[in-house]
Amino acid sequence: MTIQTVLAEVGPDLSAWKTEAQWSSWLNLAPKRDISGGRVIRHTREHHTNRVGNAFRMAAQSLVRSESYLGARYRYLRAKLGGLKAAKAMARVLACLFYRLVTKGQLWVDRGAEEFERRRQQRDLASLQRKAHSLGLQLVPAGQA
Repeated sequence: MTIQTVLAEVGPDLSAWKTEAQWSSWLNLAPKRDISGGRVIRHTREHHTNRVGNAFRMAAQSLVRSESYLGARYRYLRAKLGGLKAAKAMARVLACLFYRLVTKGQLWVDRGAEEFERRRQQRDLASLQRKAHSLGLQLVPAGQA
C-alpha cells in the first residue's frame, strides 16, 4: 500500500529531487532546526500534511513486530526516543531507502535482527572503550579478571 501511495502521488520519476535530503525534506521527515554556533536554538515542527510522508510513517510503525533489520532498528529507536520520534526517524530511513532503490537501482538485502543486535553491541563496546580511555582506564573482559 505504501508503494502504491508513493507512485500515485509522485510517480516513478524522482528527478525533481536531486538528493535524499531534498526528498526527505519535501516529505516533512527531516528535522527543522535553527543552529547557530553549533548549538540548536530552536526546533520547530511544521504542521504540513504530506500523503507520501504519512504513508512512510505508517510503514515505519508497522515494523514494530517485524523480525528484520529495519524492525530491530525501529524497536531500538522507539525504546530510545519514544514512539512518535522513532516513527518519524524510521520513516525517513524508509524514504531514503526507497529513493536509493528508485534512482540508483541500489539493492536491499535484509540482514536480519541478529545482525542489527550484533552491530549495536559492537557500537556499545567501542563507546565504552572510548570513555574508559578518556578516563585513563582499561576495560578487561569478565573471563580474564
